[in-house]
Amino acid sequence: MSEAPKRILVDTNVWLDYFIPSRRGRSVAIEFLRDACTAQVDLLYAATSSKDLFYLISSEHKAWYRREHGSLSQDAAVAATSLAWDCLDVLSQLATPVPCNLSDIWMASKQRNLHSDYEDDLIIAAAIRAQADLLVTNDVKLCSHAPVAAMNVENARNYLTTLK
Repeated sequence: MSEAPKRILVDTNVWLDYFIPSRRGRSVAIEFLRDACTAQVDLLYAATSSKDLFYLISSEHKAWYRREHGSLSQDAAVAATSLAWDCLDVLSQLATPVPCNLSDIWMASKQRNLHSDYEDDLIIAAAIRAQADLLVTNDVKLCSHAPVAAMNVENARNYLTTLK
């Protein structure tokens, strides 16, 4: 009898590693997400992450273009926005969004004393709402204080091997 699929909420920073080539954690993020898809786990992301991903992916591409070319052309700005949209399309193919409502904002506020980063508190609220088995993050502080099971990408890859 096979084990039930696991629900894994992936933090914004892991998605950024996956989508932005210059980030240090890119290769391990790619390997983790590939392994998670192979293991047929239910990948999740906080709906609030999508706006952060869109902004940060677009901004990073624009900053790269400015470093390489001195200034940002209108075409490059449009390309950066298009790239961010494309990344969100890929995100929606790989994972399911966990919605956010007033109860999540309340839950996030209750995490304040434990972990005062509001974005991380919304990630925690999403993990609780989704009844995620695991939160995967590269944020050491979040990993150590999360009131749900949490681990970094390397350890999550090792966890996935136990599901085979």
